[in-house]
Amino acid sequence: MNEHQKKLLVSLSRKKKEETSIEHPYDILIHSVLNTIDFEDLVNYHIDNEYTEFKSSIFSNIEKRVTTFSEHEKMYSSLKELLKTEVSYHKSIRIRIILELLLPQLTEDYKTDFFNTFFYSNYSHNNKAALRYLSFAETDVTDMLLDHFFVSGDTSYLNILLKQENAHLLTSNAEDLWFMDLSPYYKKRLIEICAFQDLEKFKFLRDFDYEFYMLLLLIRNEIKPNKIMSELEKMPEEKQHFALLNFSKWIDFSYVEKKVKKYL
Repeated sequence: MNEHQKKLLVSLSRKKKEETSIEHPYDILIHSVLNTIDFEDLVNYHIDNEYTEFKSSIFSNIEKRVTTFSEHEKMYSSLKELLKTEVSYHKSIRIRIILELLLPQLTEDYKTDFFNTFFYSNYSHNNKAALRYLSFAETDVTDMLLDHFFVSGDTSYLNILLKQENAHLLTSNAEDLWFMDLSPYYKKRLIEICAFQDLEKFKFLRDFDYEFYMLLLLIRNEIKPNKIMSELEKMPEEKQHFALLNFSKWIDFSYVEKKVKKYL
């Protein structure tokens, strides 16, 4: 990008911010200027310059032009090499975003490379972005997903782990998972998935989340519906509604009806 192009883009961007009507299509004018810049030069400018008045317009232009660019493999390779240098956090994010834009134009093995590059990154945003390509992982990373969740608390990792096939792993870490400030939704899912695993691993719930311990026993058929409704009445009023919601999937309508009618 030469100085004349940059100066014109700055002027257009400022006019765009000032303009309140739609009479002057400044976006179109900005893209008209950006289209005159070599695609590789534009990508490099975008990566090297974190703050510009027309940053979003540059990225939009790159998105529009990436499919017509002819040297995707070469660009992917050069950007990967750039990542190996001591790039800043924000620069690594911009490189990753461009690499992902290139993926649809490349063969499937590049998706494996993308996953391997960013899942093992030191930056959590890159780790999370790699999850979109988890199916291209060459090794089992289940334990690492759990580690990432414990470190970040990001439920993107937990969503992937909450599968029946991971019931044993989840049960082994049940107490630690529970105290990761899980929402009621995730607590219920954890109980449903791990219901028929080692009950001892969930005994802590008797003192901390009794209603979920009751749900666990109900799913395991170790407590009768009439007994669980009796236990429900002993719970704090503010917990009874959600407890009933959780129990309702596992008990007959007549029990739900009787409880609901108390509020009518």
